[in-house]
Amino acid sequence: MKFIKSLLLTGIIVMATSCNLDLLDDPNAVKLNETSPSLLLNNIQSGLAGFFNTASTFGMQVTRLQNSGGSIYENFANPQAFDGLWTAAYANVLTDCDVVIKQADASQFTVHAGMARVMQAYTLSVLVDYFGDVPFTEAFKGLENLNPAVDDQEELYTAILGILDQGITNLRTAPNALAPAITDFYYGGNTTRWIRLANSIKLKIYLNLRNVAANVPAATAGITALLATTEGVITAQTDNFVFRYATNNADPDVRHPRFVNNYITGAGDYIANYLMWQMFYGYDRHTGAAPSQGDPRMRFYFYRQRSANSTDPNEIRCVAQTAPPHYAFSTGTAIIYGGTTGDPTRVPPGISTDPASPAWARYFCFPTPIGYWGREHVDPQGIPPDGLARTTWGPYPSGGRFDANTNAGVANPALGMRGAGIQPIMMRSFVNFMRAEAALFLGVGGVARDQYEAGIRNSLADVRDWAVNGTYGSNAFGPSPNEASTINTFYPAATYTTDSNNYATAALAAYDAQATDGDRLNYVAREYWIALFGSGVESYNLYRRTGRPFGMQPTVNPAPGSFPRTFWYPAAFEGRNSTVVQKTDLTTPIFWHNSSANIDF
Repeated sequence: MKFIKSLLLTGIIVMATSCNLDLLDDPNAVKLNETSPSLLLNNIQSGLAGFFNTASTFGMQVTRLQNSGGSIYENFANPQAFDGLWTAAYANVLTDCDVVIKQADASQFTVHAGMARVMQAYTLSVLVDYFGDVPFTEAFKGLENLNPAVDDQEELYTAILGILDQGITNLRTAPNALAPAITDFYYGGNTTRWIRLANSIKLKIYLNLRNVAANVPAATAGITALLATTEGVITAQTDNFVFRYATNNADPDVRHPRFVNNYITGAGDYIANYLMWQMFYGYDRHTGAAPSQGDPRMRFYFYRQRSANSTDPNEIRCVAQTAPPHYAFSTGTAIIYGGTTGDPTRVPPGISTDPASPAWARYFCFPTPIGYWGREHVDPQGIPPDGLARTTWGPYPSGGRFDANTNAGVANPALGMRGAGIQPIMMRSFVNFMRAEAALFLGVGGVARDQYEAGIRNSLADVRDWAVNGTYGSNAFGPSPNEASTINTFYPAATYTTDSNNYATAALAAYDAQATDGDRLNYVAREYWIALFGSGVESYNLYRRTGRPFGMQPTVNPAPGSFPRTFWYPAAFEGRNSTVVQKTDLTTPIFWHNSSANIDF
């Protein structure tokens, strides 16, 4: 028996030693000589859209663009919540970017390398802005390093600018005639537009850096330099950096994720009441009459399933409640009681009606009496049976239904644009507002008032154009289903133009009435914040960088814990990487955070 066991053991050893298999090799690992840079680039482009969608959700939730659950910030922004975002970044986008860049550099595929570097830099910038120190220099080494250390966030900002500069150099270089063809989901192969995007990302980086006194000269010089380049920044509608979805629901489902979540069985998201209320009244003075200067984008952003607010507490629980005590006048804020407690269309006498004032009247429960309702900020209540009643997403950006007073339920995937929405990652209006901020505080970027106005008008134009045409000029591979017939009948272009002009005039008048650049920035931030619907990444940056817009709706819970200066490290990252030290709480700021900004609510 001993002999047999010995023989078997010997045989196993011989077989193992004679086999040419390296047991440390990952059979699923991407190998440079086995990949197509074009196919990987396609994967990066689609992966970036998914990464942005997830990141945007967190940003919108903390900045009152979308409701967030949980009674305290830590409940909805717990470490486990960020596992998917981390995986989307490191296991997909950044890893594939690393492979494409190495392969493209070796083969002189300059366009591949340039596009990959721009997307790598953008993704890394979001990770730094959300988490602070994150891995990069030791990442993407596979089994060679299973515990990559985090890099210093300030050093990563420097690295991001360098990556963008490399990418711009790649994109300016004549393409290699032997390079495999590229399917460009964003710009249809236009390298000039990719360079404008890279410069626009640099603009964002420099604006964040301006909050650090030592970096102000470099930020000022950097913005001046990028605006002086031949390509410049995003200015035209065709420059908008958006990922376009389609209508196919087969495997894979290529419809906008927010459409899928809201138009199949009934609305799954809650729109933030505060946003809807701000837009409904616009710059009006709350006379109780229909707003003449309300925001023309409302019917494109939001779709109402009901023409009137429910009075059923089983559907809308707040109708049986009064406003929380900390919403009261003593805190420097005001309330407009909803439901059975009062008229939600009027402001109590003597209360500020300036939408940029810290004392700007705050409602409770209903933004308006005509069917707009969602949730207050950080509302911890469970989900009532109101999926076919609550306000949901419209055609911009999620590819939903235009609000033409139809007031019908959304449990129908054939409605509206059928999910052919966009991810608005970097829009020309965003660049306008950033340039206005740069002009106010750095003296570069153009004339602040002009950029402020351009941002408003470009956002108004782009929102309607997407819903009517389903395309931004040459940035398309064919038109998407649209709501043109409904919109042109219910809200003709001429009427929309008149309303847009009135809105812009009111916004400019409010801006002109301010005495200081800080107060003017508040109006810039308000309009930027509204234009950022669907783009929570930059709303989160804006709020931490400036502390504006003022007077944001507080949480329903008077003690919500600390507003997240940065988010927790993902649980999966913390649990699998022995070098990671989790943050003790959410007060750990990003290095460029505006410490004087009052954002603790």
